[in-house]
Amino acid sequence: MQLDEIYPWLTIGAIAWGVLDCFLGYRVFKLTLAVLGAFSGAIFGQAAGAALDLGTAGEIGGLIVGMLLGGFLAYMLYLAAVFMAGFGFGATLGLLLLANYNHMVALLTGCVLGVIGGIAAVKIQKAVLILATALLGSFRAIVALMYFTHKIDWLYYYRQPQQMPALIDNNAWLLPAVLVLAAFGALAQFEFGGKGGGAKKKDKPAKEKAKD
Repeated sequence: MQLDEIYPWLTIGAIAWGVLDCFLGYRVFKLTLAVLGAFSGAIFGQAAGAALDLGTAGEIGGLIVGMLLGGFLAYMLYLAAVFMAGFGFGATLGLLLLANYNHMVALLTGCVLGVIGGIAAVKIQKAVLILATALLGSFRAIVALMYFTHKIDWLYYYRQPQQMPALIDNNAWLLPAVLVLAAFGALAQFEFGGKGGGAKKKDKPAKEKAKD
């Protein structure tokens, strides 16, 4: 099966993943991390089985072992993933805000903001992870959506991230669209978290009253 045949399905998956990340990113962060690790491990394991010429059974075995190891290692490397989420937030924010000014400045500023975002994510995980997943999910979903609306090869831009500023610069609507969706996603995530915290706080006075 050629890439052109599955590209629409990959795009739908990228949009769905972006929306899920945007509105529920913090809650499913560890699960998303494990799935990504399992997917990467499965690809590596299958490729290793093929390279060692172990036959179909060997490739399947390598895929399964790689999937299990990849998922486990990704889950264990949680802090590193938190840093990368914060880095992605800072880098994406820098690209979005400065792409119309200068592409190279946008890339360099994105890297600096990425490091700052990564450190902040490790220090204050919940707030930064909510903002990071909301922005990254929004960006991922809208860029993937451009495949259907503008016939954009979004995979090319992920393979060539240095071209991202040009994509943003050439589509003036992209920045406000990403920020608006990210704002709704972040508000939804903070609201879900707030309701959970509020419920616990309300239970405590009720128990104290029962004791009295």
